[in-house]
Amino acid sequence: MSVYNGAPHLYACVQSILQQHFRDFEFLIVNDGSTDGSSEILRNLAKTDDRIRLIERENRGLVASLNELVAAARAPLLARMDSDDISMPDRLSRQVAYLADHSHVGILGCNTHDLDENGVLTRAREKYPLTPVAARLSLEQGPPVCHPSVMMRTTLIRRLSAYRPAFRHAEDYDLWLRASLCTDICNLPERLLLYRRSATQISQKHAGEQAKAAAIAWLDHIRRSGGKGSLFDDRHTLPRFEEIGTLFGDQQAAAYVRRKMVERLRYSNEMLEGPEFNMMVQQVRAGQGFDGAVRTILRLGRKGRLVRAFILASAVAGLVISTS
Repeated sequence: MSVYNGAPHLYACVQSILQQHFRDFEFLIVNDGSTDGSSEILRNLAKTDDRIRLIERENRGLVASLNELVAAARAPLLARMDSDDISMPDRLSRQVAYLADHSHVGILGCNTHDLDENGVLTRAREKYPLTPVAARLSLEQGPPVCHPSVMMRTTLIRRLSAYRPAFRHAEDYDLWLRASLCTDICNLPERLLLYRRSATQISQKHAGEQAKAAAIAWLDHIRRSGGKGSLFDDRHTLPRFEEIGTLFGDQQAAAYVRRKMVERLRYSNEMLEGPEFNMMVQQVRAGQGFDGAVRTILRLGRKGRLVRAFILASAVAGLVISTS
């Protein structure tokens, strides 16, 4: 687990791991330069349970922290956890037992319950695939597992060089795509994690960057599936839009990335109010459009963004006229 300013939910999160029915583990925690009191909470918890191995240092970001944890681990299995979630008491025992009986599975998640910002249990949004076949079929649509719910085989993750810095904000999806070429991925049907959703989580704060990284990860996955090498083993940043076509040797690659970003951003109220809105309009004006455009216009209107609703409606009307 990597922690950066996670004080509000940190104690309950750590206790949910310490109180697992399965007890034979070390709990590796990186305090990634927290400034909000997380350090004191973690130090006090570490004094009460010698299974906690606490690493404290300056802030380096999530990808660097996860890779440090993977390198430091001494067990054959790695379980992920986020500092604001809660694991059910039988999560680790169920995952360990399943992996012991299914040697072909290298990455195992589980279904989840959702928590809102106030800790109230809400209806789960996701239902993750339960078989390796279903997981492979779902890969293009997004991660087949919930990242903080997974248990993984240590040797597998190290062989894949763990998380790649170029795919910041979608580092888990890139890892699942690479892993899918050499192992099976699936989920337990039980909801063994309480997953907290909030406006401050990465998938909301960095939705645009995440969508771009995910789309490029998929293009790189298709390339590797065809027997070619990855373009990102030695890159630490993603290409700019004008570089994508040249990098992949396909001028349609940039259009694919933009389309996937628009498909993701149409659900984000924050992004509809930000500069990425222009990308959405350009997509429509270029004659490519996107599913759900009318609903997006109505959502803008309900949010009081009438000018943007009018701009998008005009672009959609122009597309309809030009193709009729």
